Amino acid sequence: MLAGRTGNLDLHTCTSVVGYCLLPVVIFSALSLFLPVDGVIRLSVAAVFVLWATRASAGLVVSFADGGDEHRGLIAYASFLIYTLFSLLVIF
Repeated sequence: MLAGRTGNLDLHTCTSVVGYCLLPVVIFSALSLFLPVDGVIRLSVAAVFVLWATRASAGLVVSFADGGDEHRGLIAYASFLIYTLFSLLVIF
């Protein structure tokens, strides 16, 4: 359903987009070395970087898929879960 009418969104494209948009989380992991271990600051910075990665990923997948704009929320939700998982690995 997310591949669109022509089916031009394959597994290689999805994994490439997820990997490319993981860059903000990598930046967060480098930045987290200098943030305090406990506190709201680290979680709020993580939330900003996760939202940045989610927005980039959803935008790229929608641009690759035909008719993906109507499924932007579904794509963003899956991306949000993936990038939240990786940022939780960085935090803990």
